[in-house]
Amino acid sequence: MSRGGSGSYPRWVLACALAETIGMTAAATAARLGQDTSADGGAGRRWLALAIVVVGGLVEGVALGILQATVLGSRWPSLHRVRFVLLTVAVAGVGWACASAPGVLAGDDGGSGPPLIWIVLGGAGIGVVMGPVLGAAQAVALRHVVPHPWRWVAANTAAWPAAMAVIFLGASTASADWSVPVLAAYGAATGLVAGAVLGAVSGIWLASLTDQPVGNRLALAMVAGRRFGMHRRLVGLGVTARHGGRLLRFPVHYADYRAGGADFVVVPGHPEHKTWWRNLTDGLTSLWVLDAAGWHPARALVLRPGDEGHGPALAAYRRRWRHFVPAGEQPVVLLQVVGPGIPASARGFLSVRW
Repeated sequence: MSRGGSGSYPRWVLACALAETIGMTAAATAARLGQDTSADGGAGRRWLALAIVVVGGLVEGVALGILQATVLGSRWPSLHRVRFVLLTVAVAGVGWACASAPGVLAGDDGGSGPPLIWIVLGGAGIGVVMGPVLGAAQAVALRHVVPHPWRWVAANTAAWPAAMAVIFLGASTASADWSVPVLAAYGAATGLVAGAVLGAVSGIWLASLTDQPVGNRLALAMVAGRRFGMHRRLVGLGVTARHGGRLLRFPVHYADYRAGGADFVVVPGHPEHKTWWRNLTDGLTSLWVLDAAGWHPARALVLRPGDEGHGPALAAYRRRWRHFVPAGEQPVVLLQVVGPGIPASARGFLSVRW
């Protein structure tokens, strides 16, 4: 685990909440000041109003970039923080200033406007577009820092629609009659909630930038918690990588197999593209197995076509998973549990950290 990893999730949520609190306070205040500035008409005053709004949007981008870079930089010290901030400002700050900030929390009593639900859905739609663009920009800064930087695109794609829906909800429920201090406070509250949502959702992907995908981690959690019957379909494996010695944790389908001292049989699908089973050297190899009772120390034995016991083990797996089509040189892995379970929630190297 990288330095600072165990506490990154709560710090990430706090950083995003604080960044959006600062940003939305600035954007809301700038929107009102810009509205007041342009009220008297005239091209010069309209340009001045636009400049005020742009500055407010840039504050949001700078705050988000700096605070997010601070948390990510503490987890991965090789991160180029200035590059990360500049890329964040280029998308979040400029994009918000040009597209969203003029209407943020400004309110308009001059007309009925669209229904609230359409305003909120419109905000979520902007998040659908903004999220992957911002995620891709930030992934550029992360690409030489973490093994899987492009997973950050999925994180932002999932997080920004909800955050923007909260922002637009705040924008649509503010009143044009409020004073600047009241409007700024309302903007801060809106930003606090939106930032907390942004951090809570996107933070789920932090560990996946260097470890297993989010789907694998959720599957392991459901196996351990006996959720949705997942423990009857999957077991988790903890295998030590031959290169680097890192513990790889991931879910696999299994079949019960009580023969030759084994407890389960698992079969790597498309084995030519999978590497985990190659970390199991010839003979019995120590590893960990996760079932509903927790993580157990276990031994694994890889059988290839022609090895004694390969045919019956593969047949047992295919009886359980009838749609499975084996490869031409399909290996199978026998698993034998050799010790009592350690609870999956126990702190330590086997716990799933977010």
